[in-house]
Amino acid sequence: MRILLTGCSGFVGSALGPRLVTEGHELFCVCRPGTSVAFGTQVIWDRAASIEESGFPKTIDVVVHAAQSRRYRDFPADSREMFDVNVGMTMRLLDWAARAAVKHFCLLSSGAVYEPFAGTLREDAGLAPPGFLGASKFASEVVAKPFSSIFSLSILRLFFPYGPGQRDRLIPLLIRRVQDGAAIQLSGGTEGIRLAPTFIDDIVEIILASIASSWTDTLNVAASEVLSIRQISNTIGQQLGVEPKFEIVNPNTPSVDIVPDLSRLASRFSLRRFVQFKEGLQKTMSVGPVDAPERRLAESQHR
Repeated sequence: MRILLTGCSGFVGSALGPRLVTEGHELFCVCRPGTSVAFGTQVIWDRAASIEESGFPKTIDVVVHAAQSRRYRDFPADSREMFDVNVGMTMRLLDWAARAAVKHFCLLSSGAVYEPFAGTLREDAGLAPPGFLGASKFASEVVAKPFSSIFSLSILRLFFPYGPGQRDRLIPLLIRRVQDGAAIQLSGGTEGIRLAPTFIDDIVEIILASIASSWTDTLNVAASEVLSIRQISNTIGQQLGVEPKFEIVNPNTPSVDIVPDLSRLASRFSLRRFVQFKEGLQKTMSVGPVDAPERRLAESQHR
């Protein structure tokens, strides 16, 4: 198939792109002016500008929209870029895809749409995320839905991707803190937040499956293995041979579970195929020491 991929230099896109090429697909990588990737055919586009059809391939079977704003920590300063990338860029791609007779559109969204993470995180839950990241990702889903009458549309809500080469997200931040002997804060009890870290290779497999079978639904994408921050940190400590340090904060605040319902995903894909966290962590740490700046762990809970 002829596939157009955005976000090629991001964590998910840089893992997905080479796999698409290996699978025999003809890949076109959307790149911002002045950037490049080592795989596929480059398509240069200033994401804030209208799409010039002369600069895009004439025929494309599938669009995988993996791009997202890397600026999301400083609201409202980052809100314009978040909107331009998460919503505006999505709308321009959807409009182009409709005119270009694209057959399938795969939109990568985020578990951030479920904020404040109350109740069961099901795909049919009513959503009203209070944070701008979650709101902008949810807005991209809303504007995409009407286009499902033109081409098949799959929306994949990713939860806590991790893997080799990742920086400035939850798992690399925890690795860095354990390495440095810095205290890891556990909020709401002795275990901290419970979540489902999802290895990047599994996310790639889900995207490939959604393309191959033209999934037409909104699906949570996460591993079924649920771990607390303490459990994750202890596993990291075992890998490093270091005893993690912990600090209990807000002990009277109820602990948060960010654990999605995976019933829809399980009906299409065997959850037994997912990599267990211990194995995924070994693969992640085998590439060398993590180099990520210190940031609050709460800021790293999303893609």
